[in-house]
Amino acid sequence: ICILAGLGSLAYLTVRDADHLGLYVAGVVFFSLLGVIAESQSLAIDEDKAISIAFAIDISALLLFGLTAAAWVSFCTAFFSIMDFGRGRKEHVFNTPILKSLMNASNYILSILACGLVYEKLGGRYMVDTNPQGIEASFLQIAHDLPSIFLGLVVYVLVNTLMIMFYFYFLTGPRPGLMLEWLHIFRWSILSMILIGTLGVFLTAVYHAFGFLAVLLFFAPFMLFRYAYVGFTSIRKGYIDTIKAFSAALEAKDTYTIGHARRVEKYCEIIANEMHLSSDRTKVLKYASLLHDIGKIGISESILNKNDRLTDAEYEEIKKHPVIGAQMLEDIQFLKREVKIIRAHHVHYDGSGYPSDAGEESKMLEAQILCVADSFDAMTSDRAYRAAMSLEEALDELQRNAGSQFAPEVVKAFVRGLERMRSKNELHDFLKH
Repeated sequence: ICILAGLGSLAYLTVRDADHLGLYVAGVVFFSLLGVIAESQSLAIDEDKAISIAFAIDISALLLFGLTAAAWVSFCTAFFSIMDFGRGRKEHVFNTPILKSLMNASNYILSILACGLVYEKLGGRYMVDTNPQGIEASFLQIAHDLPSIFLGLVVYVLVNTLMIMFYFYFLTGPRPGLMLEWLHIFRWSILSMILIGTLGVFLTAVYHAFGFLAVLLFFAPFMLFRYAYVGFTSIRKGYIDTIKAFSAALEAKDTYTIGHARRVEKYCEIIANEMHLSSDRTKVLKYASLLHDIGKIGISESILNKNDRLTDAEYEEIKKHPVIGAQMLEDIQFLKREVKIIRAHHVHYDGSGYPSDAGEESKMLEAQILCVADSFDAMTSDRAYRAAMSLEEALDELQRNAGSQFAPEVVKAFVRGLERMRSKNELHDFLKH
């Protein structure tokens, strides 16, 4: 439906305005090329967020030339861009299912058309119709139409994000927290789109007053910023890769930890989804769960791999690993929150556990989630001195200690998440991996 609506609208507008397209076809081609380049150079600012100034170019095409031109620029921006997902993985129209490419392009078309129709209905005017002379006159027209532009931007984000959520709804079916997820995406998108849309407003005035070359000069600093930011993210990624190498080294040292961190990460994700944590908090929890036992690198191998119960003195040594892990990571600037969670993941809900001075950090919900996930995996894993508990035995243990060792709402969320997977016949396969 979305593809038919998007491509149908594009075809209708093209036929309707065929007599006028020749007046600004050069501008449409120029902005289409610029849009493709900008979209292909989008910045991943998070695992599930990216930012691109291509939206500024689409908005500028709308304000300059009207609906038909903006629809074509938006189509080209989405359809012909090359998305780089790192590690040599790139997606473009030639290696992506055609329906996916057309769906994305149609979303862009329908979103910009919704924006343009609202802009028109509220009295907004296009530069191609009014032809203001000079930069001052161009800005005066934009200033007059600013409320219409702003409301158009809001409608753009509303249509764009709703279509994305409907796409995933029909792809994966209903899931808990879908509306909350949409609200989170909408809130983040509305802020970024207004900021980028403001850039598009300036681009409009610059292009109308000075032409192609001025736009390229205007565009250049943003490309330089993009490459500077990529350099920063490469350094950050280097840190993460180094940390993962430490984690692999720990697995080689402590046979118990093989697969443990990955399993804990999966359990944390179940709880985070059930408790509707934001993607940012979930990402922090993911890093913390992968690194929570990193401090065991500082513990003697003879203690870690002992085939019997630990003595009191050996247990005191093991209890040092949260503090050692926090000390190892505390100088990495972007892991500040993860360090607090790692330090407190063995502090119980009632304040017992270790270390004794991590009471404040233990109040973080993420630390309480990691405590439950870590404990569950410990219970359901074989140790040299005892066999693993069954799923039901481990869940009974969690529920029995909810309110003392474990946060009750976290235990409820975990049980609820596992039961949801059981109802979909997904639990058995999930627990095997």
